[in-house]
Amino acid sequence: MADLKYLLDTSTCIEILRGNEFVRQHCVENNQFCCISAITAIELLYGTYKAPDKYRQQEQSKARMLIDYYDVIGIDGIADAFCQEKVRLERTGQTIEDFDLLIGITARENNLTVVTHNTKHFSRIENLKTADWLV
Repeated sequence: MADLKYLLDTSTCIEILRGNEFVRQHCVENNQFCCISAITAIELLYGTYKAPDKYRQQEQSKARMLIDYYDVIGIDGIADAFCQEKVRLERTGQTIEDFDLLIGITARENNLTVVTHNTKHFSRIENLKTADWLV
């Protein structure tokens, strides 16, 4: 994992699956440095189960190819950091959804930059580096 630099969040992966060429180009240029969180893998697959029946298998295939393509970083060892940051955010009235917080803390604890179009949201997490490849 020493070469990894970027953790692609779910919204970035959705842009890849939708064929956003601008995001895809960034991913191609940084291919060997990118990974996803286990949480993103879960969110992507969950989205495919909500697809209409006639598209579900196709959407699941696309999501699984993307998940298999990138290294998937687990959430082992981040429990304390997650809980501390969740409490800090609650106390400051700046809460974010648990899955996003898990993605952000996974990135921060592994010294990775979260690639997201929602930088304002993720910027609430202390000491988290973010990048937006949609702009």
